[in-house]
Amino acid sequence: MTRTLLIIEASGRALSHAIAEVERTNARIVDGWRHDPSVVCTGTVRDAADAAEALLAVVAGAGLVIHVQCDRAIIDRLVDDLRRFGRVDHRTTEPADGPALTADERRLLDLLAQGRRLGDAAADLHLSRRTVDRRLAAARRKLGVATTAEAIVNYGQIR
Repeated sequence: MTRTLLIIEASGRALSHAIAEVERTNARIVDGWRHDPSVVCTGTVRDAADAAEALLAVVAGAGLVIHVQCDRAIIDRLVDDLRRFGRVDHRTTEPADGPALTADERRLLDLLAQGRRLGDAAADLHLSRRTVDRRLAAARRKLGVATTAEAIVNYGQIR
């Protein structure tokens, strides 16, 4: 299993997106710098002291998802140091807004997320079952999943 070493240099939204991405791997995420190989630590690096604390957590075996808000020299040094422990995913751009689901696909997924059955959702939307099946298939494709259950879970995370 590879260790998560994620450096976010973009906005807080980018950090939240990255944390959600790591959560989907069932990693145990903790706030702050723990010296525990079973966790992925999250936090903000504002200066060299924060960078040193984050690095010590990695030395102890922890993974990282950190938001860097410090001088370029500190960021570059931290990334270089972390590369000694594995692949570093250094993100400097904002995440994509997610799949471009249509309003109709979103309404359908909302009903399914509420526990409605597909036939009942079709009736609620005044659509044929075939049309609802097509909309659901299109939503699954856009979300990159194979099953309706996965679509509902993924949709809940981006909603």
